[in-house]
Amino acid sequence: MDYRIAKRLNYILENDKISDPQQVCEVLKDEIKPIVENYISLQNEIKVRFRKENNKNIFWIEIDAERIKPFGYIKPWYS
Repeated sequence: MDYRIAKRLNYILENDKISDPQQVCEVLKDEIKPIVENYISLQNEIKVRFRKENNKNIFWIEIDAERIKPFGYIKPWYS
């Protein structure tokens, strides 16, 4: 994960007293979904869960994939 994104998430969760961890999970899900859909076909909605453990903010992202989309290939220049 991009360090700036992780730093921003920590700031939101630790310093923004009106933030709701569930709302952060929803924002993450909305940000992740278009990226994931480039690579896989989703079977179900993406699930994002949050837990605070000591000084750490832990997120679980669960993706149920129907299939991985095929990737193109590059023909070798020497053939």
